[in-house]
Amino acid sequence: MFVEPAGAGGSPKEEVEIRFGDSGNASIYTVSGGSGQGHETVYPEVAAEILGMDAEKIFLHASDPYGPILVGDGTIGSRSMMAFGGAIAVAAREVVKKGLDLAAKQLEVAVNDLEFSKGRYRVKGTDMSITLEEIARRYAGDSPHPLDARGEIPQPRSYPSGAHVAEVEIDPDTGALEVLNYVAVDDCGRVINHVLLEGQLHGGIVQGLAQGMGELCSYDPESGQLLTATFMDYYMPRAGDQPVMRLFDRSIPSPGNPLGVKGAGEAGTTGAVPTIANAVIDALRPLGIHHLDFPYSPARLWHAIAK
Repeated sequence: MFVEPAGAGGSPKEEVEIRFGDSGNASIYTVSGGSGQGHETVYPEVAAEILGMDAEKIFLHASDPYGPILVGDGTIGSRSMMAFGGAIAVAAREVVKKGLDLAAKQLEVAVNDLEFSKGRYRVKGTDMSITLEEIARRYAGDSPHPLDARGEIPQPRSYPSGAHVAEVEIDPDTGALEVLNYVAVDDCGRVINHVLLEGQLHGGIVQGLAQGMGELCSYDPESGQLLTATFMDYYMPRAGDQPVMRLFDRSIPSPGNPLGVKGAGEAGTTGAVPTIANAVIDALRPLGIHHLDFPYSPARLWHAIAK
């Protein structure tokens, strides 16, 4: 089991900005650029839930040089959803707040007579209403758009935790190591997108298992020449080598950010490395082996067993 602090960085706050375009669509500007995590999917989902808009009409502009000047540390330390997702939530709520005055003007009622739900401003007790998207389109020519809003939060931290278990089998005649079963239970706080979260956990677990089972930089002792300089020589985990993984949520919302999310990007690797190590040593312990350096390659395991 592990508990890992997430969210360390140098900026005192994180900023995002939401701007509206000519057709009522919205753009999110942030310094948090993705590298395969799916920011372009999940960031709009956060805004869409609050604004009551279709996420397909909200577009992410990460580190846009022509966008607003924003403060933030970027995508590091398993903090993207906490820091920038939280700031997006703050900005989206500010958009809703600004929309109240505009909706009251359009419907010719007092602001206190309005309520907002699922993207629509309604006059309480009546069927009179107007959507946020309609308001956005009506002011499409204005610059800046009256719904444009900036959100910021102090730099957040969280403490995601989890428990990972691996069942392994070692062939004593060849040293071949097989992971028969892998089960992980993780608390990543509130889950915004299960598909993306599971993808990150799967990728992290594979990376951790690869470190334990084969990754090694080897150098020629005479010349210092790197011998594993390409993926023809360096151990690369492949899909066919992976065990069946069963992942479970135990989500407890974090009180430290507006969304209640926690770090997730490093959870798989953090859990997998000690898990594979403990499982292999447990299998070898009856032979008197209580320590073995990574990686647990067939040759290294066979030599340890033979001794």
